[in-house]
Amino acid sequence: MGRCLGTIGGRKLTLAKGEHVYGDHLEITGKVIVIYIDGDLTTASSPEAGAEIDEILSDSVDNLIINVEKVNFIASTGLRIILALGKRLKNDGAELVVCLMNSTTKSVFELSGFSKLFRTFETEEEALESL
Repeated sequence: MGRCLGTIGGRKLTLAKGEHVYGDHLEITGKVIVIYIDGDLTTASSPEAGAEIDEILSDSVDNLIINVEKVNFIASTGLRIILALGKRLKNDGAELVVCLMNSTTKSVFELSGFSKLFRTFETEEEALESL
């Protein structure tokens, strides 16, 4: 049996064998967490997503990768969640990076100035290698 980490999108995620968790929305390798956001970060969905991510990050984490490959829209509430997570991790000596942005999410990041706050990567492998 593993340790329950919480849920993303209603799916229970459990740490097995102390090293890796694989699910549709989360992967943990060592102390790097990769969160896969499946759907848009709207005003309605962002608070729930933020609460679920906070629950998962209740344990010590060195770094966080947010994979936004399946995100087509990010509302200001979604940006606030990402900003708060980034600040929290930075205060703990960790880093938040974002990968697999499409042209729309990339534009939102550039227009909002987030591309200057967070490193972004074309692939998840590049993001993992950077940490």
